[in-house]
Amino acid sequence: MFTMRLQGGAPIYEQLEQRITELIISGEMAENEKLPAVREIAKQLSINPNTVQRTYANLEAKGLIYSIPAKGSYVAAQGDYLEKVRGEGIEAFSESVRNALKQGLSVDDLYNIINSFLEEGNKNDKK
Repeated sequence: MFTMRLQGGAPIYEQLEQRITELIISGEMAENEKLPAVREIAKQLSINPNTVQRTYANLEAKGLIYSIPAKGSYVAAQGDYLEKVRGEGIEAFSESVRNALKQGLSVDDLYNIINSFLEEGNKNDKK
């Protein structure tokens, strides 16, 4: 079972969807691996099972998982979803860059922010 810490701000189903997506994209959850049961996740996170069901439905609509009636949900083959998810990431990043430029940040500011972020990530990876 995976772990996550629910935080304020984004709706719970979005946080759960993001965490499961991260696990799938990173390869921590393998193709055809069975996802925990809806009730199991709901109990572990102390959330409504409908919230988990909504998350699974969204992930299935994106092609990240598939369901077999009375058997459960499983990680889909990477196929097209990896490209789709990366495309969504590129679009979100592009929108953030456009907004930052509109807010008066310079290209140099953006480079410095990205470099700082990457350096921080490298430090965390070495721990």
